[in-house]
Parts: sequence; structure tokens; C-alpha cells
Amino acid sequence: MTIRLGWLAGAGLCLLQWMIVPAGHAETLPAPTVYTLDPQALAQAKNALAHDAPVLLPAYRKLVSDAGRAMTVAPLSVTAKGIMPPSGDKHDYLSMAPYWWPDATRPNGLPYMRRDGRINPSTKNNDTDSRRIETFSDTVGTLGMAYYFTGERRYAERAALLLRTWFLDPATRMNPNLEYAQAVMGVNNGRGTGIIDTRHFWQVIDTIGIITPAGVLSDDEQAGLKRWFTDYTHWMMSSKGGRDEAAATNNHGSYFDEQLVNQARYIGDDALARSVLSEAQRKRYDVQIRSDGRQPLELVRTRAFHYSVFNLQALTRMAHYGQATGVDLWAYPQASKAALQTAVDYLAPYVLNPSTWPYTDIQGVAYADFLPVYLQARRAYGPPADDAAIVKTLFERVPAAREWLYWPVTGASHADAQTAQIHPVQ
Repeated sequence: MTIRLGWLAGAGLCLLQWMIVPAGHAETLPAPTVYTLDPQALAQAKNALAHDAPVLLPAYRKLVSDAGRAMTVAPLSVTAKGIMPPSGDKHDYLSMAPYWWPDATRPNGLPYMRRDGRINPSTKNNDTDSRRIETFSDTVGTLGMAYYFTGERRYAERAALLLRTWFLDPATRMNPNLEYAQAVMGVNNGRGTGIIDTRHFWQVIDTIGIITPAGVLSDDEQAGLKRWFTDYTHWMMSSKGGRDEAAATNNHGSYFDEQLVNQARYIGDDALARSVLSEAQRKRYDVQIRSDGRQPLELVRTRAFHYSVFNLQALTRMAHYGQATGVDLWAYPQASKAALQTAVDYLAPYVLNPSTWPYTDIQGVAYADFLPVYLQARRAYGPPADDAAIVKTLFERVPAAREWLYWPVTGASHADAQTAQIHPVQ
């Protein structure tokens, strides 16, 4: 079955789907143990799919397709890389700075030179771990979501196998440090900026909680995973690289905090989570977001729209974490002019009119990157005046994005809902 969207004249697409969560049903679904995603939102999406909500079907079908491929991914390990880290231990993670290239004016190309926004393909091959860690995290995340939405145990079993291989098996486990992350050839063996390489671990942590009811991880394995993240959290806070990254004022600092809070919540250190979130008010939101919503530290990049949204992804996650820890970042510094709402509102018009973007972006407006930020802000603040047009554009651009399942659109008024006619085509 495919879907065709018909519209009343001038109404635009409305994917707000007033019937998406029938009252009294979503709360009866079992809530998964997740930290970055929202158990209520996931339950809403699951319930909507049970009632054949067509808006979510493209994302659901893509998830099942992705899960089929994920089942064929061999267990991944940092020990599979082709280059030995300076430590002489392949259990240590190794990556190269992606925007650094050989200096063509020098015979050996050293030291490398920076070309912002231009990824050196040699930094993304199997000689190092950066592509591998992203593939691992995304694969585990896909399997976890597939288990949650389908209930098929095989997905949970495969996710558990990948988790054991990466974190627990003595022959293949990653050491809990990033001493040699994002090295620059001819300059250093690793930098604090490389800590951003583990930003995908939120999928891993949420998947651990999602698959726990399946009984595919023993109590000892659950404890081992928490020990790994406890050790990694300690390394982040005590290492020179960690201290350097914590002091970063742009998106690198945001992702350091975001990861630290997520891991602190997972390992049960709520005091640490609250402390980092409270400090983030001053260190991140005050420093990074201007009163009109601009993020100057990201606008100077060659991919200014992408990096503005990229930073907001970390900040919106922290706001979500704050809901569970008593630090209200959604309403900071004040509910009538929340920094996050202002920042999202600043970017939203360029989704509708990308040619008016006044800064450089060598790849154009990043619709897929903006989607999770917009959907979360929409749930926090309510739909803005041009919501129907924005959601229409995002759905047209990325109809099968998984974020539609993560943050289902549920807040349409009755008048808005009447403008949407969703018809199956045989």
C-alpha cells in the first residue's frame, strides 16, 4: 500500500494527524527504559501503527528494511582496524580528524592542513574506527527500535551480540577511552575534539534499556555495560582531552555535556547529570544562542545551517534530560522567550525558503538534521503559526525518516485535521 496526500485549496500539508493517538490507548502500552528518546512518544507511535496510521508507515517500513540489513552486519570491534594506535593496543579507539588533508606543498604531506566542511575520505575507511563506531551505534539502534516496534526477539538477540562484542568480550572490547581520537597527522596523536565521535552512543544506551525485557543480556552483562560507561565517564571527566572538550564553547562543548549527562543518567549518577545541566545554562545556552536565535559560533562554518542544527540536536537532548532531573532547559532563561525556542524559530523559515539563507552552507539546508530538532521543539512549545507548511516540507523531503516514529506529530486542531485527506492507493 502507498499513500497519496490530497489537500483542500490553500490548506497545505497537515501531518498533525488528529487521530494518530486515540485517547486512552497509548498509556496502556509498556514504556521502554530510554533516556534520549521519550517512552510516551514511542508508545504513541506504536499505538498509532497498531491503528494503521498512514503518516508513520513510510518510517516504519524503512525501519523494518533497515533492520533486515542490520541482522546481516557482522559483529563490529575496534580490534578490526588496519592501523595500530600509538599505544600498541588495538583495543584503543583510533580516528583521524575528518577535515584535515595532506599539505600538497610538502613532499610527505605533513603536517596536515584543515579544510573545513570537506571530509578527507581516508579518515573514513577501515584503517581507523570512526566509520566503524558510527555503523555499530546505528546498527544497534536500528535493532533496538525494530524489537520495540515489532516485538520480534531476534532483533534483540542480534543487538545483544553486537553489544557483547564491542564492550564486553575480552578479545574484542573497546578500552573505555578516546586518547587517540581525531588525530591530526604530523601534529598530534589525538585530541579532545575526538570525544564527539561517541555522540552516537545514545542509541546504544537506549537500546540496552529497550531490549532488557527480552532477557537477552544476563545480569552480569548488564553490570558489565554499566561498568564500561562508568569508566568512560570517569575518563571523560579526568583526562586532558576531556577537560579540553568540556571547555569548548561551540557544538563540541554541547556534545561533551550531552554525552556526559546521558551516561550519568544511565549509570545512576543523577547528581552529576543535574550539575552538568545546571552549568549548561551559562556555558552553553547563554554563550551560544543570541536573543534573535542565531548561533554565531556555528554560523562561521562552511556548513552553517547544518552546524546550527547539529548544535541544537545536542541542546534539545539536554533539555529532554533536564525534564527527568529537575533542570528546566526548555524554558531557559524564561518561558516567554526560551533560548531553544528562539533558536528553532530562527532556522524554521529557511526550511520553507532555503534560497534566503544568508550564510554559507556548501551542502544546502539540512532537512533531515532539522527534523528531530523541530519535532521535539514542537512537542515542547506547541506548533507555530506556519507549522503545517513546515511539516509538509519536511515530510516531502524525508518521509521515511525514523524521527517520525521517535517524535510522532500529534497536536492538530480539528480544523487542521479536516484539511488532511489521506487515501490508500491499491
